[in-house]
Amino acid sequence: MSTTEHFNLFNPADDGFFTPGKQLENIARVKPDEPALIYISPEGKESVTTWRQLEQLSNRIAWYLLEKGIKSGKSVIAALPNIPTHIALAFGIWKAGGCYVPVSSRVPQRNMAEICHCVDPSLVVTNRKKPEGYESLSTSELRALCEGYPDTLPPDILAIPNLSNCSGGTTGKTKVIQQNTPAGESGAGLHRWFRYSGMAYEQRQLLAGPLFHGAPHTAAFNGLYSGNTLVMPSSFDAADIVRLIKKYQIEYVQMVPTLMQRIIRLPDFRKEDLASLKAMSHTGGICSRDLKLQWLEIIPPERLYEIYSMTECIGMTYIRGDDWLKHEGSVGKMEGGYISIRDEDGHELPNGEIGEIYMSWGDWDLDVHYKNVPELESDSRGFKSVGDMGWLDEEGYLYFADRRSDMIVTGGENVFAAEVEAVLKKHKKVADAVVVGLPDKEWGHRIHAIVESPEAVTGKELIKFALDYLPPYKIPKSFEFVDAIPRNESGKVVRSKLIEESLEKGY
Repeated sequence: MSTTEHFNLFNPADDGFFTPGKQLENIARVKPDEPALIYISPEGKESVTTWRQLEQLSNRIAWYLLEKGIKSGKSVIAALPNIPTHIALAFGIWKAGGCYVPVSSRVPQRNMAEICHCVDPSLVVTNRKKPEGYESLSTSELRALCEGYPDTLPPDILAIPNLSNCSGGTTGKTKVIQQNTPAGESGAGLHRWFRYSGMAYEQRQLLAGPLFHGAPHTAAFNGLYSGNTLVMPSSFDAADIVRLIKKYQIEYVQMVPTLMQRIIRLPDFRKEDLASLKAMSHTGGICSRDLKLQWLEIIPPERLYEIYSMTECIGMTYIRGDDWLKHEGSVGKMEGGYISIRDEDGHELPNGEIGEIYMSWGDWDLDVHYKNVPELESDSRGFKSVGDMGWLDEEGYLYFADRRSDMIVTGGENVFAAEVEAVLKKHKKVADAVVVGLPDKEWGHRIHAIVESPEAVTGKELIKFALDYLPPYKIPKSFEFVDAIPRNESGKVVRSKLIEESLEKGY
């Protein structure tokens, strides 16, 4: 019997639910000495963790956590980069029944204190400064303490809640979002994910984003549940990502549009470097029409997937490249749920009109809640919104415009920052661009563009270029040229911080 056939038998005909511990045990039984994780250190050194090693280490961690009283309802913060111990710790937390709380390893101490106050962790695992008032361990200390514990699976239990994500979005305000559902998946759930993302069983997969962010987390653990070998680089440099895809003949990767933009701007990039990819999905930001069309020349349309979702899990859409070509600009349809576009008074708008995006899972409502900020409002049919703006076409395909918080009201006109950014990034001398609204006595808010350009370019040159695509009221009135636009580890810009810095510079 082939390994793939056996994998399909992990979840019987009823496609029943499995816990992370049971799935890892099953995979380790089938291919104990094959690589589960391939880690690339900052120095470029490779280390391999087999399925047996991952299972045994996570089992020892679980037994240690159980002895410390960590169980259902207790939380463990993992303030770690993408390293093998991080993966083993997550499995160990779930095997003990606890809630896994991934946090950036570079989180400022003030934010860490805020997160700790909110989730009240039983343990914090970090290799940086330990938060005051909470029991904390480094990864080396954790590994040493776990030595001697059994390497067999503890009694299988459900970890509810299973995950708390800390999302700052583009505002800088940390929100803790808890999933009150059990850790694990089902055969049916995995196949649904395969439809959304293009992933399949037993692939060579590259992790191109931080585990503390929702999309890379989902891709990484769904990949491991599927028996994929996960290649984990320590950084997400565009040239390194391309090199690793080629070296390891990666079959599946998920990226953010920022990384996609940087890859195609590499001077020596060739689409043949990505020839091994059987599927690629992108999420975590707006992918402009131009960027998408460029990537459809690199990745065959039937292999390129796009997912639109959010940490709050109020809904999800997906679209494959060949379908996108029939609905250019769309982020797809919602499977098993509903989308409603509404005006500021909550009235539903007709197809084609831009409004706020409301989504509902219908009868299949996920139990996801904020822990430290007020809950999203929900109507009687379960419709919620996170403030994104968009519209629907006649066939029910969703088109994303921008986030309401990124919409600039200037001179009484509404301008979506994403639209202006997409035009600026068309210019051959512009590597990246972010558009914000700065307070202005005359205009209310003045459109200000922060531009990253490897070559000399002037504001006048960009204005002349942009006027071929935009009406005058959408043209930036001021330009700020920088060596690199600062982004957080998720690849997102914190617009509130950029506005503050631009004002301090006198713009």
